[in-house]
Amino acid sequence: MAPLLQVESSTKRFGGLLANREVSLAIEAGEIVGLIGPNGAGKTTLFNCITGYMHPDEGRIVFDGADVTRTRPERICRLGVARTWQVVRAFGRMTALENVVCGALQRTNRIAEARARAGALLEFTELRGRGDMPAATLTLADKKRLEIARALATRPKLLLLDEAMSGLTPIETAAAVKLVRRIHEELQVTICVVEHVMEVVMPLSHRVIVLDYGVKIADGAPQAVVRDSQVIRAYLGDRRAAR
Repeated sequence: MAPLLQVESSTKRFGGLLANREVSLAIEAGEIVGLIGPNGAGKTTLFNCITGYMHPDEGRIVFDGADVTRTRPERICRLGVARTWQVVRAFGRMTALENVVCGALQRTNRIAEARARAGALLEFTELRGRGDMPAATLTLADKKRLEIARALATRPKLLLLDEAMSGLTPIETAAAVKLVRRIHEELQVTICVVEHVMEVVMPLSHRVIVLDYGVKIADGAPQAVVRDSQVIRAYLGDRRAAR
């Protein structure tokens, strides 16, 4: 069977800067894939190209058999790709419930059905009791859960999480990891996670892909990736890699 997502030699330039250079990868249905790399490695740019907020200058992106290389974000979302953002983008003046209703309306034009879906997802993401609160008043951890709930409301096949655990306390991070596992196991959603914390990504991911300066330098099982000399050099520098 073809992969759920296939990125073929995707290149994205910003003037003279190559943010992604001939990046190729595949994500199979049912996987949790970690996408890691130092700051500026091109991870968010790749997410932007996959979801249609940017278009690659070269290469091709195929999702669930459809070429989405030049497709608009709302169309890609309807095909089954949802995402969260590196900087939380909740609608601050709207309630938590209304934020999730916005996602649910991607799949239905019935307000009652959208509200029911949103309420169930607030419960699933452990935001019960916060539905009537303005999103701006939520804690950072709850805002990140709210973004996940809104993304899930679109009924995705593939969920892209862009640093959904950054800035959280260790207890909040552990709860977020548990939520990601529940999404994968109970909702059967394929997941790609961008995170900087190795201790989070490695135990969570079935496979890890590493970008450095816009180039894919590793792709494999977590145990193999952490021993890869190129990965060690990218994170720790030449001297530490040699040691």
